[in-house]
Amino acid sequence: MTQFNLIKNIKNPFWTILTIEILLINFSCKKFVEIAAPATQIESVKVFADNDAAISAALGVYSDMGVSYLNICTGGMTLYPALTADELVFTSTNAEILSFQNNSIIADDGIGIYSRLWTPGYRSIFYANSVLEGVTNSTKLTDSVRNQIEGEMLVVRALNYFCLTNLFGDVPLELGTDYRINSIMPRTPVSQIYSQLITDLLKAKSLLKEDYPSTLKARPNKWTAAALLARIYLYQKDWVDAEAQASSVINSNKYSLESDLNNVFSQSSNETIWQFANDNSNTSEAEAFIPYSPTDMPDYTITNFLLSAFENGDQRMSKWLGENIVNGLAYYYPYKYKVSAYTPISEFYVVLRLAEQYLIRAEARAQQGNIDGAKSDLNIIRSRAGLANTTANNQDSMLLAISHERRVELFCEWGHRWCDLKRTGNADIILGEEKSPNWQPMDSVYPIPAYEIQNNPFLVQNAGY
Repeated sequence: MTQFNLIKNIKNPFWTILTIEILLINFSCKKFVEIAAPATQIESVKVFADNDAAISAALGVYSDMGVSYLNICTGGMTLYPALTADELVFTSTNAEILSFQNNSIIADDGIGIYSRLWTPGYRSIFYANSVLEGVTNSTKLTDSVRNQIEGEMLVVRALNYFCLTNLFGDVPLELGTDYRINSIMPRTPVSQIYSQLITDLLKAKSLLKEDYPSTLKARPNKWTAAALLARIYLYQKDWVDAEAQASSVINSNKYSLESDLNNVFSQSSNETIWQFANDNSNTSEAEAFIPYSPTDMPDYTITNFLLSAFENGDQRMSKWLGENIVNGLAYYYPYKYKVSAYTPISEFYVVLRLAEQYLIRAEARAQQGNIDGAKSDLNIIRSRAGLANTTANNQDSMLLAISHERRVELFCEWGHRWCDLKRTGNADIILGEEKSPNWQPMDSVYPIPAYEIQNNPFLVQNAGY
């Protein structure tokens, strides 16, 4: 496993017990619930004998989470929901991938829901919990390092739970590493999970500093926690707090929208709030989406539904969509990330960016009746895309305009379209029409992997599966 370049600056030359354990668990493909006790239980005091050891352990969490191909936090949260919704079409014959597109996913799916989504999500949560326990139990850390690492791991855990709940609905809320508890934990209501994430992110925001602890925004800072918190408040329909958190990010003066759309997803983008660093390849999304040659059929093409959503003159269509001509026909594919080669490294994987914060604040303001404020935020995004100001002038038209703008700004990015359709109650209406006859109401959540149901008698399957 390749580690961030950041690790090279750590004085302690030895991997901590935790990081070694992460490597062993990862290479053996074991789930955390299969880890035996007591031999492989984390020994917190030994792990966090000093600041360098604790930092090394935290970096190991990022390394595991950020380098795997199309796992939940490295492109899986983009690819699978884009197929399940109305953004992408798979052009080959892999039955498992087609099941996402055709809304016919089965619970014993071996790669998608289990290996790419559920397992890596919970593995990252387990590792984050391990580090959090080590931080709590160690008496050898300075306060600044303790606070930084605790804040970072709370953000990591929150991101993974946010993704899991939006894919599977109610999922077990595991806040520790005791396998005896985790292996029999029932599902937790999404509302309760969101409440925990809000508590965690508020704490993380209080612990983290404004400056990044790493180069190139590879580890969270205070505004990373605020940005994710703004999104969760939005999903909870807490418009006041969503606006407040988004405003704190926008007004921090740490970030600015890139005027050139080609630079938005570059390694040094001013718009990036958090990105996953990798020192041996560019992004998995670019590798999956960009064809090998200009004459090859893309593996994943943009649907006509999405193409028709772009207005005339929208520069996002020309800058963020690639086009291949095959047998005289044009096929478009996602082109936000532009480097599919492994090296040299010029793109990291963007987790959070400023444009979303403007759209969050616009929606929160519109919901509170502040139409002028919403219009101002929306026009900032439209202007960057080369479009005229919105003509929306009341709450209903403004909310429709913001929904449209989210669709074309955040397309094929972290499942935003899929999540937006569900949180606004429009999934059955829109996808029921666009994906007929494949769409059923049960398709708004994925099935819990059959393996998990078999091994945990307290887990209940989603309805219809």
